[in-house]
Amino acid sequence: MRFMLNRLLPLSFLVFFAIYIDGYSQGEIDKQPKVFFRNERSWSGSLNSNGWGVNYRYSKRLNAFSSIIFDADLASIRHPKEIKSQSPYIGGWGRSYVFGKTNEAFSLRGGTGYQKELFSKFDQGGISVRFFSGGGLSLAILKPIYYLKVTGFNPSTLDLSREKSLFDPDYMQSIYDIYDRESFFMGINETTVVPGFYIRTGLSFEYSSEDRLVHALEGGIQLEGFLKKIPILATEDNHQLFLTLFASYRFGKVIDARFQK
Repeated sequence: MRFMLNRLLPLSFLVFFAIYIDGYSQGEIDKQPKVFFRNERSWSGSLNSNGWGVNYRYSKRLNAFSSIIFDADLASIRHPKEIKSQSPYIGGWGRSYVFGKTNEAFSLRGGTGYQKELFSKFDQGGISVRFFSGGGLSLAILKPIYYLKVTGFNPSTLDLSREKSLFDPDYMQSIYDIYDRESFFMGINETTVVPGFYIRTGLSFEYSSEDRLVHALEGGIQLEGFLKKIPILATEDNHQLFLTLFASYRFGKVIDARFQK
């Protein structure tokens, strides 16, 4: 719970920033011709309570205030107890790693949903508030992590071996057993996948001063589940369900626009 509360800070900042922009910009009359048919294409980058993500969205207008949305995501999946370490032998010259981590985990998502405009912007640079929700299918992508393990000490050098998932729960290990982490691409041919699903909901604060562009801050909550537990850490209990908070910045443009005369 404490971990989730700490991740509320980006979302709180998002809401405060949106309210600040709204108060600052109100009062300037918007003289642009209004777009009343708004199919939108946009991209976003997000910070999640268990990692980061990127998103592509196509929004198709149903009526003056509602749209159907199509989403495609790529996001990382982190265990809440991950702590980065550095090699005690080469320090900052080596690659950082998480002690006990056996797999890099990512989620590839595709789905559809619904978006409704709750408040429209009437002033130039004002804010429109949109509610969105949706869901679809997920695919957890698991790539094993390789390490250089210290197997012995000589007077002038160390004996090293390349090992995958070297964390044995029956043997007490320490960071002194690891010399360095191998390249991310080592073991990529051993990648496996686990099917799943996701649902999400949130609010979007669109504040672009140009009617044909999209600039928005978003925040919300997401539940993602898989057919089995996702093996990220060898030293901690892994999870099958992930409840996360997210805050994101979205940018894009209106396409196939029709203007009000």
